[in-house]
Amino acid sequence: METVLIADDEENIREGIKLIIDWEELGFSVVGDASNGEEALSAITKLQPSLVVMDMQMPKIHGMDVIKRAREQGYKGYFIILSGFSDFSYARDAIRNKVTNYITKPVDEDELYDTVKRIKEEIDKSTREGLKSGKMQNKAKGVVVRELLLGTYFDNKENGFLEEQREELSELLLMHNAYQVVIYETYHNKINAALDKAEKNYSFTDMLGTFLEKGSYEVTTAEGFDCILLKGKAQIARFEDFISHYEKQPIESDSPLDMLFVAMGKIVYSPDGINDSFEAAKALAKRRFFCEEGAHFTHEYSDMNFSEGCKKTDVREVLNNYLDVIFDSVINGNKSKMINVLEEISDYIKGQDIDSSDVCLYITELLLQIKDRLTKQYPKLADLFDSHAGIIEFIESRFYLYEIMQYVGEILSNVMDRLHDHVGSENIIDDIISYTERNYTQPLTLEELATQFGYNSGYLGRLFTRTTGTGYNYYLNECRIKKAKEFLAGGRYKVYEVAQMVGYNDVDYFGKKFRKHAGMTPAEFRKQSINEA
Repeated sequence: METVLIADDEENIREGIKLIIDWEELGFSVVGDASNGEEALSAITKLQPSLVVMDMQMPKIHGMDVIKRAREQGYKGYFIILSGFSDFSYARDAIRNKVTNYITKPVDEDELYDTVKRIKEEIDKSTREGLKSGKMQNKAKGVVVRELLLGTYFDNKENGFLEEQREELSELLLMHNAYQVVIYETYHNKINAALDKAEKNYSFTDMLGTFLEKGSYEVTTAEGFDCILLKGKAQIARFEDFISHYEKQPIESDSPLDMLFVAMGKIVYSPDGINDSFEAAKALAKRRFFCEEGAHFTHEYSDMNFSEGCKKTDVREVLNNYLDVIFDSVINGNKSKMINVLEEISDYIKGQDIDSSDVCLYITELLLQIKDRLTKQYPKLADLFDSHAGIIEFIESRFYLYEIMQYVGEILSNVMDRLHDHVGSENIIDDIISYTERNYTQPLTLEELATQFGYNSGYLGRLFTRTTGTGYNYYLNECRIKKAKEFLAGGRYKVYEVAQMVGYNDVDYFGKKFRKHAGMTPAEFRKQSINEA
């Protein structure tokens, strides 16, 4: 629906023009009226109507001056001039200001109808031509932007670009004082089937308009990468501020940004440098697989150094050398050693110039060898591993190395728990707690308990802490102090007697432990208990 403003100093004429024809039938909506030239000019500036129907003889500002000023301010709509004069002495000025529609007063209904209808047809034609021209220009711009990224726009980059190329870039609004190529990927969309439809349809470019000016960036694809070309130093700075904001605080797991990875190429200051920015962003995007957990953005100055010239066979051989170390740590229940080895493997891989597909292959081979070796020696462990096909499918579907290493670590941790947990980890801790409560007066140590219950002492200590939330020695002292409070509360026993009764041969040591756990000395507790009784 187009819009129309009606301006005349006589109210009955304004109202008559509103009613004399069916504006909606002709595709117009009356958005306002004006009773003098000042009001008309203000309304034109504010409302930008498609059409203005206006009397020439307007108070305050003459109708022709309203038209001139409106044109000077950039108004491009249509005017219909209403006049009581038949000679149109000001026709020359009207034509100069692109006014070709004149209607004499009193207004004839059919003449006004035909004039408005003709204007609507012209508007529709201009709109169609404008859309067609805009689409053609956008298509041409898309081709040029892609060629700039790929470095094929200039015949000889060393010689810069020709004046005709400069003119073309200017016409397409591609001449700016700085450029930066950004590559983005919404990776979790591909593997997380639980995402709702809105999240699946999310695009990073949807939010660019919230912090970048319209027309300050171009969106395209090149060599299979989704790319954004930032134009101008101000917009590059705004984008950097946006990235910095999210780098300083964790991104919520349910945020659309949690599905995003952004690689930012270097900033360049000429159109013939855009390809260099694209190549830098592309190199970073290819290293996305090796980023740390929680990393969503990487810059051209990021520390992503790696060894050059290494052979794939060397990497496979190095990883195979870790096989015995991993196997021994699992068999011996040394979980910290196993974790350290996996971290070493991860750090080693990050330092190699190899593709993510090769990394997935090597780690798959390593895990399958571990699986075959463990399940042959301990058949009861078979159900803790996925099938060979399941392992391959999982590892190849990951977008980050850390996800794969976590997967391997979880499997090996479960294997350790099974191997070193004859009756189940929770049951064994319950047994140790029960044993401690019955024998707290004895000089208990974790090493002795590990031997008695058939566990590695280091593993048993970590298992106890993970299950109870506290270390074994702390728990033992808590148990002894609890019993000591019971003996002291009645006032029947002396402090040194209670110390021996709960397993402390050194009364001073007992006093320190009691105060640490109870917040007062044994004597103070004994006295307080007697007074309260």
